[in-house]
Amino acid sequence: MKISLAMIIKNEEKYIEKCLASVSDLVDEIVIVDTGSTDNTLNILGNYRDIFIYHYQWNNNFAAARNFAIDKCRGDYILVLDADEYITEGSREVLEEIGDNHQIGKLKQENTFEKDGNIFSSSIYISRFFPNYIRYKGTIHEQLVSNLPRVEMKITISHFGYLNKAKNTRNIPLLLKELSNTPNDPYYYYQLGKEYRIVKDFTKSITYLRKSYQLISERDLFYNQVILELLQTGKELVDKDTFSVILENELKLNNVTDFHFYKGLFYLDYCLKHLNEAIHLLPKIEESFTACLEINKGKHIEYLNGTGSFLALYNLGVYHEAIGNMVEAKRNYMKSANLGYEPAKKRLAAI
Repeated sequence: MKISLAMIIKNEEKYIEKCLASVSDLVDEIVIVDTGSTDNTLNILGNYRDIFIYHYQWNNNFAAARNFAIDKCRGDYILVLDADEYITEGSREVLEEIGDNHQIGKLKQENTFEKDGNIFSSSIYISRFFPNYIRYKGTIHEQLVSNLPRVEMKITISHFGYLNKAKNTRNIPLLLKELSNTPNDPYYYYQLGKEYRIVKDFTKSITYLRKSYQLISERDLFYNQVILELLQTGKELVDKDTFSVILENELKLNNVTDFHFYKGLFYLDYCLKHLNEAIHLLPKIEESFTACLEINKGKHIEYLNGTGSFLALYNLGVYHEAIGNMVEAKRNYMKSANLGYEPAKKRLAAI
């Protein structure tokens, strides 16, 4: 089986060499499509003799650019990476097994991002390895058009793109255009809701997320993400409709640490802002964060790194400090600090 790497790039001088080095033993062919680089990227690529480089006039359509790259590939199977990603775990054998079974391979993408001055990481499985005849659709957050089974692979990549905040202002107009073409697609409502949350336009965020929730099916691959986005935006707005979202998904997302974590944050903020009417909810704060720790002991799903450990412990500390139980607050801060969480260390020093 011949494997091709298909990649679209623009101004990737910071990352391109690390990306290519990480994949050199996994693929037989590297096809790179440049969409208008003005930095040193093309000069760097000029040092590689075994790479096929093509130029593409950017037209604000990611699927079209990716499909153009795939058209240039001669491999039986296509591996897709972005230049700001690099493989940290994986082998050729893993890819070949997927190809032998005629499946689509989902690799684990670990994302790094900044929030409130702290660096966090999250992970999600995305479909990036597939037969050459499959193509993408969608101008942005493009998706593969195929009914082939999708299987999680033991291949992991690190992604630094979420540190680039400029992408949000670029993405929103493209998503709005895509939604105008497919007005009943829950996926684009979800993506818009997420983008607006990131830029802190929470009113628009919850509007699009609610629409996605109305249209979505539990079978959709992004169902969990819609619920988690609704909890986060609901927390920011102290939105009462969030209670219904929680109740409707208690069983469906019971093994997702992030669900209980964001639920706990919502209850915490709601109680702080409406203590007189919400005092009966105080126990639910502790229950939510404790559930994160209990679920983490068995088979579970965790998207944001730490929701089943140091983040849950830190917020248990916040809860106990808020109700005046300083012994428990310090105990949980200490456990979180021992796992390396810097805000917990700072909080311990402050009290």
